[in-house]
Amino acid sequence: MNRQAFLKLIATGGASFLGLRALGPLASAAPAPAGIPWARLRYRSLGGDTTNWGVHPQGDLNFIDHLHENTTARLERRWNVADVNKLSDLTAYPFLFMHGERPPELSDAECANLREYLLRGGFLLAEDCVIGSNTMGANNRNDHFFRRMAEYDLARILPGARLRRLPNDHPVFHMVFDMPAGLPHMQGTPHGLHGLEHEGRIVALLSPSDIHCGWTAGDRWFGAGKTREALRMGANFYTYAMTRD
Repeated sequence: MNRQAFLKLIATGGASFLGLRALGPLASAAPAPAGIPWARLRYRSLGGDTTNWGVHPQGDLNFIDHLHENTTARLERRWNVADVNKLSDLTAYPFLFMHGERPPELSDAECANLREYLLRGGFLLAEDCVIGSNTMGANNRNDHFFRRMAEYDLARILPGARLRRLPNDHPVFHMVFDMPAGLPHMQGTPHGLHGLEHEGRIVALLSPSDIHCGWTAGDRWFGAGKTREALRMGANFYTYAMTRD
């Protein structure tokens, strides 16, 4: 099911707003349909790296478990892959998670695929990480990912769209969980959450705070409570993407 089809289902009363409130009396409507797919975007990073996009898959599964426990959303507990060079791969998923330490190296054709995906109603969450032999936070490599995406790649993917930092009162911080302080910060440079806006709709989020590392092992890597913060923000990301149009 693609994102637009899901939104149409919601509009006709066939789903409970994707269950996107915390479990409780407000989530007593009919449950969302099962089997909503989750996928990561596979792409090549600068320097020809073809593996950096896929690190820490357990973090994705931890996040899906969190959604199951705290909302009526029912994603498949499965790690799917969408190749950026295949438009048919991208359009199979209403939501794509783009993750990496090193900035992407996208061809013009791959940018065109992502442009078409977003224009058809898809949603992209781009999030950095720090992995491998690099010490956590060393050299601010996650900052490189953010800066290239913000200053170069997003302009190529969707010319004319506006990238802006989202204020703490933006709905994305108050969807399932109230996050009055804005984007939880795990490590790196605190740039804040940015939204890519096209014709009045935010079509992508750029999150440079290592939220996914929080999904994977937040308390162990960053101290007490970081896993909870990261998972709650992830729930807000996902529910915002799947219900706002």
